[in-house]
Amino acid sequence: MGLPSALGSLPLAPIAPEYAELMGHQRAAGMLHFGEALVGDGETLSFLDGLFLCAGNRRHHLGAARLRGLADANPSRGPLLRLLADIQTRDASALRRVLLHQLIGLLQESGARRKASGLEPAEAALLEQAVPALPVLDARQRKAAESLGGLLHRRRLRATARALDTLGPAVVRTDPTLSRLASRLAHRLARCDRSLAAARATRDTEAARTHYLDALGVAADDDTATRGLIMLGRPRRTEDAPLTARLSGDRVLLAWPAPDGRSWRAVRLTRGTDRPAVVPVIAAPAGDRGAAVDHGARRGTLVRYAVFPLLDGVPDGPPLVSAPLLVAPDAEDLTVTDAPARLTARWTRPPGTARVTVVLHAADGPEPGGRVLARHDAGAHGDTHTFTGLRPGSYLVRVVCHHSSPEGREVESEGAGAAGVVHAWPEALTALTAEPDPEGGVRFAGSGAADAEVRLVAWTDPAGAPPEGTGLPTDALPDPLPWAGYGTAHPVAPPAAFTGPIVAVAVRGERALVGPSVRVDIPAPVTGLRGLREHDGHVRLVFDWPADAGSVEVEWEQEGARDRSRVSRSRYLREGLRLPIGPAAVRIGVRAASRHERPAGPPRPDAAAAAHTAHAAEAADPTVVVRRAPAVLDLPGDVVVSFRLVTRRRGLARRATPEAVEVTVTGAGTPGSSPAGAGTPDTASRPDLPDLVLVGRAGDAATARPRHPEDGDVLVRLTGAELAASPRTVRELPAGLLRPPYALRAFLAGRHAGSVRLEEPALSTLVVR
Repeated sequence: MGLPSALGSLPLAPIAPEYAELMGHQRAAGMLHFGEALVGDGETLSFLDGLFLCAGNRRHHLGAARLRGLADANPSRGPLLRLLADIQTRDASALRRVLLHQLIGLLQESGARRKASGLEPAEAALLEQAVPALPVLDARQRKAAESLGGLLHRRRLRATARALDTLGPAVVRTDPTLSRLASRLAHRLARCDRSLAAARATRDTEAARTHYLDALGVAADDDTATRGLIMLGRPRRTEDAPLTARLSGDRVLLAWPAPDGRSWRAVRLTRGTDRPAVVPVIAAPAGDRGAAVDHGARRGTLVRYAVFPLLDGVPDGPPLVSAPLLVAPDAEDLTVTDAPARLTARWTRPPGTARVTVVLHAADGPEPGGRVLARHDAGAHGDTHTFTGLRPGSYLVRVVCHHSSPEGREVESEGAGAAGVVHAWPEALTALTAEPDPEGGVRFAGSGAADAEVRLVAWTDPAGAPPEGTGLPTDALPDPLPWAGYGTAHPVAPPAAFTGPIVAVAVRGERALVGPSVRVDIPAPVTGLRGLREHDGHVRLVFDWPADAGSVEVEWEQEGARDRSRVSRSRYLREGLRLPIGPAAVRIGVRAASRHERPAGPPRPDAAAAAHTAHAAEAADPTVVVRRAPAVLDLPGDVVVSFRLVTRRRGLARRATPEAVEVTVTGAGTPGSSPAGAGTPDTASRPDLPDLVLVGRAGDAATARPRHPEDGDVLVRLTGAELAASPRTVRELPAGLLRPPYALRAFLAGRHAGSVRLEEPALSTLVVR
């Protein structure tokens, strides 16, 4: 026949259900036509009378088995080649038709013609000569032509007819396959129209349903049959609808019983439109429920849904129909909280809402929601509103969203409601004061809150305490300060430092009302205070520095005179703290100084100016400074215990032998028990004295000197009471206890050993050889 006769009629539509999937694989591989995946090096593709691979004089037919073998040998193109094998298995002529359609489209592209690679040169040249005689499809016609295979496979005959109308009679007549398709389609649609006419003519519901199902069996996308079945299946009551449709934001969630696990098609019917929209079923029915999500419903429209059971993709039973649904999303997360004489509503507004109305209803009344007490337009962006001036009782808050319909009308949502109760709140605390006490504590007092418990709390939240008058649930309060009591008779002080606002909260049952606050600064206590006398008349003070204190204040009273000094932390750490006390008894008090406290000093001569300055400082810094009671050290007078050995020569021996020890006590009295700054030390009383222990140890003088009271033999022990009884005491040494050489040493022992100095004689007198 020759090449011209082998060319035959050229296809203008692929008519393959898998064409969209095939194009996806081609684009991913960067191919102009799928024939590029079939040819190897030195091979060409013959396509006029079937698909053949040509290599020299050999021709191999590309059947389904050979295509699957190529897929196994070339994994990167395996999905594409297996898809081609499936198409070839279904229809042996389909692959040639699809390839010719792709090649014709390449040759018809505007501008320079694109050369298709891998084809038999003579056949490619013949096709290039034949293409100019074919009609050129625009983008809309090409899309319609390439959709025909999928539409026919799903029996969407109405959409197929619309696609053929888009191609036009000239294109359909040019392709004999399209002409035959148009003829068969007209015959089948005529049958569908007869079923529709029969359904409209009958008054029997079951008969009409049967005719509509027959029409859908022919054309699965017949809108008239779909609407007819939906109208016949409408539930009389909303609660009777087997298909439920509910709004979730702008989505509509569908759910229906599907006990047999079959396939379903969901559609949406919108008032004012004739064509139902298909809603994708997002997943196969799970268990005994089917589900779908519709993202295409427009705000402000009234919609109804139906789901059809399918058999081979065609409806084979009456649909399940939902009740009508207004697509007007409600506000979400509506909460109602109460406060004294008011309710606050908070909600999440759907995006794009035109405006929001908040309505307050009484919980009782003839209307379902109670009578309307108040109404507020929150605008397009409001998400909270507070109703004030309410009496204790139950209320209902309803939030209605207003949306714009496609026609420009304003549509109200059904409304989200939440109940609220205005409780009886405690009476407010109107004032709070903190009064420092001379003993180092603070008293808290105030007015108001007659029917409530008053708790003193401190908020640790960085945002601070809520504003005065804020109502809170009791369990939202911080724990009460364990050391602070409201209205107590005795002053209190915390065990550690405290600086910050203290808030008084009136509590009544489960409700609390935030009251006024006062800022208090209470420095930390001074602990571990000790004093060591030095030989130059000074006393060195040692103590644990109070936390967060910048300085300490030291006061001492001695022989009726008082003095005061302030020492900074840096100076204390660098130099220590030494006071020029002298030998007399003294009472010393040390306390931390507040950062808000001005150093004490001599009074200014201008009293009016001083009062004005103090008032200005108090106004600038309203902190209540509490002067904590100082740590007190009672230091006795400088008492010195000294001793000497009483020796005697025996016979002709030239060595003096110690026979007794003479102990002398000198120094001032001890102070009384009055606190620092509150009395005068009692200098007449004898101080509490430690014990004196004389220890001897045999051995060479360099190594025999005792190091502590237990390091040797105790020769003499004088108790503190014995020393205090007389300023001079002589005690004989036991005879024969030690033989020379030996060394002697005295120690002070007991609780008061640190407050008394011991003076020893020359070391040479304490060594006996």
